Amino acid sequence: MNPFVSVRRFARLLQKWGGMAKFRHRPRLASALYRAALLLDGSLQRSRRELAKARPRAQGAVPHIQSLILGTTGTCNASCIHCPTGKAATANSPRGTMPMAMFRKIVGGIVEEGVAIDSHVAFGLFGDGLVDPLVLERAKYVHARLPDAILSVNTNGAAYNSARHAGLFPYVTVLALHCESLTPETYDHLMTPLRAKNVFPKYERILKDFPGKVRVSVPVSRLNFHELDAIRAWFMEKGAKEVSFDPMSSRCMQDRTLFDQLSLSPYPIRCDARLARDLIVDCDGVVLPCCNDFAREQAIGNLAFETFRETMTSLTRRQFTEKMTRNEHDSIPLCTRCFGDVRTPDFPFDHPVRQLDPAG
Repeated sequence: MNPFVSVRRFARLLQKWGGMAKFRHRPRLASALYRAALLLDGSLQRSRRELAKARPRAQGAVPHIQSLILGTTGTCNASCIHCPTGKAATANSPRGTMPMAMFRKIVGGIVEEGVAIDSHVAFGLFGDGLVDPLVLERAKYVHARLPDAILSVNTNGAAYNSARHAGLFPYVTVLALHCESLTPETYDHLMTPLRAKNVFPKYERILKDFPGKVRVSVPVSRLNFHELDAIRAWFMEKGAKEVSFDPMSSRCMQDRTLFDQLSLSPYPIRCDARLARDLIVDCDGVVLPCCNDFAREQAIGNLAFETFRETMTSLTRRQFTEKMTRNEHDSIPLCTRCFGDVRTPDFPFDHPVRQLDPAG
């Protein structure tokens, strides 16, 4: 056997052992194993990332983040009736594609600053992740630069094309599929202008192309409450990894009339300071504090002209974090309009459902 190949294999084995030591909460052993792996093979990105993340955070350093949510495209092919996308409230929002230079700037900043991502990376903010023509190129880039990251691509499935998108399989951890009903009439109403007859066949193709990687998200409303068990059974039988029933959100809209008609029993949502640990970037570089800020009224940075470090350590970002820490939600107009159903232990089956006022 080629000695060089043997050394590389041993280096990868050391890297694997490092991961096992980290999982067993033995950071010093993990660090030693990662360093040894890099001495044998300096190209091991995972070992390099793990060592960078383990470095103590110096004062003024870029903080670790919970999730990285990227609006890789501002275009969505749906305008669900309860979503601000495609409505007057978001008429001035950008509909373009995030430039690769900006995308690399964000990912590169995370790598260079040794930023840990506790949860995941997601493609898809206000647009559909599969509408992005660069989605495969981006997924490969994240896989190469952030090999430790959980990558999710968010989609309603309507844009899926097996020839263009099946190649994502080795690079994504999860394909997050948004579905609100399997009853054609209900689907057509909730997810306008999409049509069940066009999209449902794509569900089956996605489930075949991404076995064990499809997570179905079903926003629960009064219109689909009665079919939730059937939705879960259908997708699980077809090979979905998970079907999640998710509480409906008002998405901070000014007019809650339709939301109130669809939701089960909403309450004011007051996120804690963990929200401020997300990095949320729209397609033009605008940094937002919350993925429900569809109107983009609470920008806390702009990576179109700021460096990654400037954005992550800015006074505006710190001030927002402090407000969340002090529970000063009422001083943030966006937060005062945030309502939603609450995720209970067996949501939504143990959730109270308020009676609607016939006159309302």
